[in-house]
Amino acid sequence: MNLKYLKVKHKFLMWCMEDYTSLFSLLSFVEEFYGYEELELLKTTTLNIAKDLLKEEIIQAGFLKSENSIEIWEKDINSIIKDIKFQWDNLDRPLYFHEIVWFTATVKGIIEFEYLNSLPELKETDPFYFDDIVF
Repeated sequence: MNLKYLKVKHKFLMWCMEDYTSLFSLLSFVEEFYGYEELELLKTTTLNIAKDLLKEEIIQAGFLKSENSIEIWEKDINSIIKDIKFQWDNLDRPLYFHEIVWFTATVKGIIEFEYLNSLPELKETDPFYFDDIVF
């Protein structure tokens, strides 16, 4: 894996561990670390990364419900990505923060984050993510 991919994966998992995280956030991380400006390349890369993370079973996709819970989609990964792509392609405007799909980390995803965070080039330095800080 290349470092850009790992940085997106690391940051996205960190967010997914803290709260339900939108497709827009994943798109933003792809834009941040890959530096792409062309929308189709951003979309393709974002969907490919989402597919990879779903295949690894480190995230789950679903709808955000009104009581701040997530309804996990019980579909195969290719159907999930196809549905996301279809809805995204049919927007006649930029993607908004709350649209199409939300993601959450699995237990396997939390373990993967811990591994990624142990790598010197990815180590999270924000004190918010440390349990061992003494004030």
